[in-house]
Amino acid sequence: MEKNQDKAIVTGASGSIGSAATKMLIDKGFGVIMACRNLEKGEEVRAGILVERPNADVELLQLDLTSFKSIENFAKEIENLEVKPKYLLNNAGIICRHFNTTEDGFETTLGTNFIGTAYLTKLMMPLMGDGFHIVNTVSLTRYISDVNQDVFDVNEKKFRQLKTYGVSKYALLLYSLKLSQIVPEGCHVNMTDPGVVNSNMITMHRWFDPLADVLFRPFFCSTPEQGAIPACNALVSNENGMFFHKNKSKKLPEKYYNHKLMDWLWDETNSVIEKTQKK
Repeated sequence: MEKNQDKAIVTGASGSIGSAATKMLIDKGFGVIMACRNLEKGEEVRAGILVERPNADVELLQLDLTSFKSIENFAKEIENLEVKPKYLLNNAGIICRHFNTTEDGFETTLGTNFIGTAYLTKLMMPLMGDGFHIVNTVSLTRYISDVNQDVFDVNEKKFRQLKTYGVSKYALLLYSLKLSQIVPEGCHVNMTDPGVVNSNMITMHRWFDPLADVLFRPFFCSTPEQGAIPACNALVSNENGMFFHKNKSKKLPEKYYNHKLMDWLWDETNSVIEKTQKK
């Protein structure tokens, strides 16, 4: 095991990719803070890691990205740590089958994958100090998605399971690119795409799920470990504004960097966050 005094936060660390990423980072010598909504499930994963890696520096904190209060409480716990993390892997994500809202009034998919992640990132940056590394998890759905000025206005009539998920991830991609352009020199903001991973995330809760389990998962899905590789590569990279997939990093096509609503999305997201904080 490599020696490394750095600490990393992994959100959604009890899930398939999150737990795989946690193990990879521990094997690189990182201390890892597992940020999990479900503490019982998170403790099961943590206990399993400690059986295999008794000397691992791994702790568990609660974080529910659907709740601004939970995000703020998590930030306070990080602020009180003696050793501050300099690495943040925003891995947590959700695909909702039905329309529902967070306690702060956002559609849950958007509220988790984008708004909650953006708010967490905003609170973490001042605590991480100089030279921080942030990685946001985006998606293949960028090929079939886009963002317009109704992005925050998701009601029951407009909600579509896959479309809403795709919009939330596309928004996170644009937000990540903008953030990478304005962070201080020496800081790093990158994106990771795990691809289609054999996990519960791709269960759509539809009639065709059993067929997909037989015909799709075994042949077209990567393992959680394979999905975690680009995330960990991105987290330790000294590049900035890059896209990581499999074992490679690259710049995205110019259409993303030049998206006409990138600046609007950045400003509007910060405005939405500030208004929600004041409630």
